[in-house]
Amino acid sequence: MEGKYLRKSYWRANWSHILGQACIHLTMAGLLFCMIYPFLMSVWCAFKTTVEYDVSKFYPTLPLKLSNVSAAFGKVGGYVFNTIAVAVFGVIGSLFISSLASYAFATMRFPGKKLFFMMVVCLIMIPGCLTLVPQFLLYKELHLNNKLIAILLPQLTMQPVGQVFLLTMIFKSLPKDLFNAADIDGASQFQIYYNIAIPVSVPILITQAIMQINGLWNDYLWPMTVISTNYESLTISAGLVIELRTQYSQNMPVTYAGYLIASLPLVCLFLFGNKFYIQGLMSSSIKM
Repeated sequence: MEGKYLRKSYWRANWSHILGQACIHLTMAGLLFCMIYPFLMSVWCAFKTTVEYDVSKFYPTLPLKLSNVSAAFGKVGGYVFNTIAVAVFGVIGSLFISSLASYAFATMRFPGKKLFFMMVVCLIMIPGCLTLVPQFLLYKELHLNNKLIAILLPQLTMQPVGQVFLLTMIFKSLPKDLFNAADIDGASQFQIYYNIAIPVSVPILITQAIMQINGLWNDYLWPMTVISTNYESLTISAGLVIELRTQYSQNMPVTYAGYLIASLPLVCLFLFGNKFYIQGLMSSSIKM
């Protein structure tokens, strides 16, 4: 009787475990479907005619209408190039500024070091919408509004704030013997920064670059705020709304093709930097 009771208990516990795992997997599959299906739908809708879209928007059809992509690229290609230009100069400039400041905070001694670092930390806590109006008024007084440089400059002035905090923690975690040995060998501070600090922090720098580019690519509020007339200077998120929602509001396949073109550079960037992105996240989480 005792053995029979133990077998029943075992099977009862086993079936409850199987049922629990099945529920978890079904829930995950449902969430995965809800995440992937809209993306797939946007892909096949980019190659439909307007008639096919009205009839069969929820499943793919043949033949593919490739002219939608060329029509969309003719409208959003300039915005893509604007975004790439701002991303390249903005990322290089912000990482250079933030890495220099972080190296100074991590390795040097100077009056007010703790006060300045606390000010940087406090700036991280300020929401971006709070500085939106003062920043717009400043750029207007400098006659920089309605110009592409008005989108570039915040990448150099605002983005390094969060980067300084993270890179300072990374540089502080490096062995001080590396810096002392280089100092004894006669290396200057910039040589130590360039030859020691930067090479060992490449993964976290690439991670920061990917996150900054992703934020710039999806930024809609600031470009639409600072640029009100010269729409040729807009970046891709705002440009998509201006061009496709006004001129192609009745042609949704062309709109989807524009969204597809806008997302391809980010997909390629993530595929190229995926390895470094994961390494940077792991190293930053461990060293923090």
